[in-house]
Parts: sequence; structure tokens; C-alpha cells
Amino acid sequence: MKHFWTHKDNIPEGLGYGQFKPGHFLWLTFTVVLTVLYTLAYKNAELSTRVILMRSLGAILILSDVIKMFVLRRSDVVFTDYLPLEVCSFGAYFIVLDSIWYDGSFFLQMLLILFLPAAIMAVLVPTTTPLPVWNFYTIHQFLYHGLIIAYIVARFVCNEIPLGYSGVLASIPKILVLIGIMYAVDRIFNKNFMFLRDPYGNPLLQLIWDKTQNGRFYTLGLICFAIVVIHVFYLLFKIISLIFIH
Repeated sequence: MKHFWTHKDNIPEGLGYGQFKPGHFLWLTFTVVLTVLYTLAYKNAELSTRVILMRSLGAILILSDVIKMFVLRRSDVVFTDYLPLEVCSFGAYFIVLDSIWYDGSFFLQMLLILFLPAAIMAVLVPTTTPLPVWNFYTIHQFLYHGLIIAYIVARFVCNEIPLGYSGVLASIPKILVLIGIMYAVDRIFNKNFMFLRDPYGNPLLQLIWDKTQNGRFYTLGLICFAIVVIHVFYLLFKIISLIFIH
């Protein structure tokens, strides 16, 4: 517990839980169990209880970000480098909006085909691998992204997310607008929110960087990768929906 509050920028080498090592599998198991339990609770709940479950989860996501910002502010890091402006941060914000409106959210299908893949990638290739298993930032990463996964999976399993290709076509411009705004922020303030200018040690994004060999081409490659992922997950969930849900 000596390094419980230590950020990965300040952690000594050799203390990390590692990718696909026992510590990582422990947290992946936690993510799966959390998703299953929340989905079962949501599936068996009345409408009024579902709304409570959705809004409670959204509140926990926002609270967890507030706590993380408080801890970061007291840590020896550049605070503005870690503002909640990443892909999954926006996923959490859209979950909060979705939980408020509940029926026919503007971002509903985006949650399934963009933010769910992003959250899954965040737990499969986490940025906290240099940290110990029992570290605040490790716990936050898997709890935060686990809640995002649980929320979206629960709504999908309960057939509450419409799956039409028109939704894919509508999602892509929204994503491009979001990327454009965040890329401008990154350029103006020399930041790397949403990993748009640097893979920041993420193995999957590093592959895109290695292939493109250039900052701007990397960003374009990342956009193309996101569009491909959207289509892959749309087809995947469309097949699952046709076979198991409808």
C-alpha cells in the first residue's frame, strides 16, 4: 500500500501489474463480474428502478472523476495533462445525458459502437500497467471503464439500443466533430487528450503510430481506425441482436 496514491509518472520501475499477467486478469474478472451483476439487476428491474440504476451509475462516474481530479491536484504531476477529456470521459458524459433523457438519447447508438469499444480497449490494454494492482489509479481505471461497459451492455441486452445503419452514418459526423474540437485543443495547448497526437504507451495505438510515422498522419490513421471499429462493432452487435435478442 506504500504506492497506493502514486501516479504512474512517479512510480519506480518493476512494480507494475503488467498486461495479461495475474493482476490484470484479476481486474478483467472484476470488470466481467460487475457487468454481469449490473446487467442482471437492470434486466430484472421495473422501468422506474432502471432509471434509478442508470442515473446512479452516471452519478458514480462523475463522482469518480471528481475524486480522481482531487487526487491528481495533490500529486506531483502536471494537472492539466490529465483533465477528463479523453474518449471514455465523453462516454461517461453521454451516459449521464442518456440516463437523464432515457428514451431516444441523441448519443445512444454512439455509446454502443464507439464508446463501448473504447472502454473495452481501455481494460484490455490499460495505461496503468506500470502501477501496482492495489493503486488508486488502477482501481479507478477498471471501475470507471467497467461501469461504462456495464451500462451499455445492460441497455443492449434489454433491447433498448436501436441498431440501424442510419445510426452509424449519423454517429460518424458527431465523432468527427468531437475529434476536431479536441485536436484543436491539443494543438493550441500542446496536450494529448484522446491520444490524438501521441499513443502515450498504448500498444494498440502504437501500431498505428509505427505505420504512419508522423503526427498528423497518425491522427488520420486513428480516425480511420475508429471508423473501421465502429463498423465492426455495428456488424457484431447487429448479428448478436438478430440471433439472441429479437
